[in-house]
Amino acid sequence: MPFLEETFSLKNDSGQTIYGIIHHPQSPNGGLVVLFNIGLHYRVCHARLFVRQARYLQNAGFTVARFDTAGLGYSQGEIHVSRAIDSFDAIQTGLFKDDALMVVNYLKRRFNPRKVFFSGLCGGALTGIITAAVCGDVDGVIFIAGPVTVTSAERELSMLHPFEADVLFTGYLKKIFNLRAWARFFSGRTSYKDLFNSLKVKIADKFAKSQPVEEGVESQEQLENKGDLFNRVFFQAFKRLMESGKDVLFLMPELDRATYDFDKMFAKPILKNYTKYEKHYSISRISRADHTFSRPESSKQLFDVTRKWMLARLNH
Repeated sequence: MPFLEETFSLKNDSGQTIYGIIHHPQSPNGGLVVLFNIGLHYRVCHARLFVRQARYLQNAGFTVARFDTAGLGYSQGEIHVSRAIDSFDAIQTGLFKDDALMVVNYLKRRFNPRKVFFSGLCGGALTGIITAAVCGDVDGVIFIAGPVTVTSAERELSMLHPFEADVLFTGYLKKIFNLRAWARFFSGRTSYKDLFNSLKVKIADKFAKSQPVEEGVESQEQLENKGDLFNRVFFQAFKRLMESGKDVLFLMPELDRATYDFDKMFAKPILKNYTKYEKHYSISRISRADHTFSRPESSKQLFDVTRKWMLARLNH
């Protein structure tokens, strides 16, 4: 089908122009999908993932919008941080929420959709779920590979993540019967620091206890959760969506540290306390997928799962 795509622009409260693209379907099904960009990347995403996803959903009848928040891509503005890594904390606790609300309200006024869905990858997943929690008439959120932690730059740059330690240590284990690998080990050509550091991190992680999340502590939403802690802003957003009867799909790639943290800090210790909301949330896992779904098979499965999930709710 020919792709009908229209650019649009809006001014936010700071007077900065926000640019985006709307994908118009030939036969609209009444569903509006807003895609939120990954972290500091703009609306195209890695390997044009968002372009391909938008056109795939457009072909299924959805009106799809993707846009650059202030300071990213074609939009005006500047993010005032010294290093990119310093901005992740802010993004994961709602930095782009106001721009997102402005764009969503514009789209709802213009198209008057039957159902509204948010979908975001990584930092965009956080933008989506945080925005949805304060946007009353959103029908569903697709949370793709979003981090459920907020980590200080100092810790991120100085510590080995348990997921990465596992990948590193597994690589050594695969060579346990390799004579050349043993020769490298005894000749001093192996990185002993990497080997023993990965083992140390794995052991420490095995005996580490998840930090409890305090229920009903609304004031903690504005705190900076420095040091690889559970993101309470995310938790409060999820809780509000469940209590208001909104649907959330957690879509997690197998080969991603975000999935490791998601399971350890949220899915296993917390979701067991939310069984009464099970009809409103679900977890889908994409096997052999990395953080940006770079394999064609992974991105195709991502597109299929999200389309099917939204169509089911559109027709409900």
